[in-house]
Amino acid sequence: MSRKPATGGSTVVKLPAVALPSDICPVCKRVRYLNTDMEFLINPECYHPMCSNCVTNIFKSGPAQCPYAACAKTLRLRGFRSAFFGDLAVEREVDIRRRVAAAYNMVEDDFETLRNYNDYLQDVEDLTFDLISGDDDERTTAEQKLLSREQAFRNDIERNKRRGREAELSRQKRDAAEVEATRQRRLEEQREEARARAEEATINAEVMGALARGESGSAAEIQARIVAQKRARVAAIAGTHFPSLLDAEVANDANANNTLSIRGLKTKKTSDEEEDLSKPYDPFAGLGSALEPTRYHLSEAYPNPWLEAARTNADHRVPGYSIHEYVARAMFDAFAGLGINIADEKKDVARGPGTVVAAEAAATNRTSEKINADDVFG
Repeated sequence: MSRKPATGGSTVVKLPAVALPSDICPVCKRVRYLNTDMEFLINPECYHPMCSNCVTNIFKSGPAQCPYAACAKTLRLRGFRSAFFGDLAVEREVDIRRRVAAAYNMVEDDFETLRNYNDYLQDVEDLTFDLISGDDDERTTAEQKLLSREQAFRNDIERNKRRGREAELSRQKRDAAEVEATRQRRLEEQREEARARAEEATINAEVMGALARGESGSAAEIQARIVAQKRARVAAIAGTHFPSLLDAEVANDANANNTLSIRGLKTKKTSDEEEDLSKPYDPFAGLGSALEPTRYHLSEAYPNPWLEAARTNADHRVPGYSIHEYVARAMFDAFAGLGINIADEKKDVARGPGTVVAAEAAATNRTSEKINADDVFG
C-alpha cells in the first residue's frame, strides 16, 4: 500500500534519528548472528540504514519509496553505499560539506583583500550551518541558494576544479622530484665515501713503492709526506659537493619553474581595519603618553617604614601585590586636586538662580514665608 508524499513541508533531508545499526536490520529484522555477511547501506536522499538484502529486494526492479514509515523519499539502487562513520549525523555533515566545498571552491588567489576572502569563508560556513543544523525554512533557503550557485557559476566551478587538479598534479611532481633528488644525493655520497676509503687504503702501497724507488728522505718522512697528500686528496673528494648532482638539480628547478604557482591575494591590498589589527594591542588606544603624570615624577622607591614588610616579605609579593602600584595611586590621589581652581568653582556656583534666591531669603530673614514660583507641572 503506497503512501502519499508529504505536502507543504520542506524537501530538504532532515537529521537521521538513529545511528548506524550493528546487529538487526530495521526493515526486515534480520540478525547478524544468523547472517554474518550482512552489510548495512544508506542512501544520501534520506540516510535511513537497511541491510543489503533489503536494498536488493526492494530496489532491484527500479525506483521505489523508502520502506521507513515516516519517509516519502523515492530511492534508487545506484544511490546506496556503505557508511564510513557509525554516526549518521556525522556522515550527513561530511556529505554536505563536500557538496558545498565543490560549489564554493574559490581560493585566496581569487580575492584582492583578505577581508573579502574572510567574508567569503564566513558566508560558506553560514550556508553549511543552515544546511546541517538549521530549521526547515533555513535549510530550504540554503538549499535553494546552493542550487542557484551551482547553476549560475557552473563554468567558474569547473575552471576552479581544473585548476585545483593541476595544482595537485604539480605538487605531486615536485614531491617526486624532491624524493628522487634526495635518493641521488644519498647515492652520490655513498660513492664519494667509497672513493675516500679506497684512497686511504692505498697509503701503505704507495709508501712501499716510494721506498723501492729510493726517494729522498727517511721512511718516516716519506710516509708523512704521502699521508699528507692523501689527506688533501680525500678532503678534495669530500669537498666537491657533488657537481654532477648539482647539474641535475638545476635542470629540475628549471623545469619546475614552469609549473610553480605563488599562493596569495591578487594585489595584496590592506584596508585600514586590517592595518590596525596587525599592530600590537594598545589598551590605552594610543593615549598612553597623555596619561603620564606631568606635575610630578614617580620614583622607583620611597622611604616608608611600614611599607618595608610589603617590599621584602615574600608573603606580600607572591600573590601579586606591587608596592609600585600603591605608590603610583597614592601620588595620583595627592596631586589630583591641584588642577582645580576653587575660586572659579565658587563663581560658577554663585551664578545659579537657586543660590541667589537662597541668599536673599537668608539676608531678609524670610525663610518661613511662601516663595512664589511657577509650577512646572501646572
